[in-house]
Amino acid sequence: MLLLKTLITHPAASEILFVVKGRIKAGFISSSANTVYVKTLKRGDVMVFPQGLLHFQINAGKYSALAVVSFNSPNPGLQILDFALFGNNLASTLVEQTTFLDDPQVKKLKGILGGTG
Repeated sequence: MLLLKTLITHPAASEILFVVKGRIKAGFISSSANTVYVKTLKRGDVMVFPQGLLHFQINAGKYSALAVVSFNSPNPGLQILDFALFGNNLASTLVEQTTFLDDPQVKKLKGILGGTG
């Protein structure tokens, strides 16, 4: 499994992660109270990411980590938050109005992630 250093969501499935070796810091943000759940997982640990919630997994050790993931759907979908906000042609003014970012910040992120507008 590739560890992504960004927030992602799977709109059509829950995900389960099993750590085979190493240490992985993993977490998700609940939808009800925006509560953050973060845990550093070690070999043999398991974490479930509920369907549609923003979550992440990053290597928390000095060496490579290995994990196996599974979904409860053959088509879980994938939305990467950074690309969803900045890697598109949504007008920068709309991004500014719907986030706490100003024009230079939005344009910088759109430039990095290939967005326009």
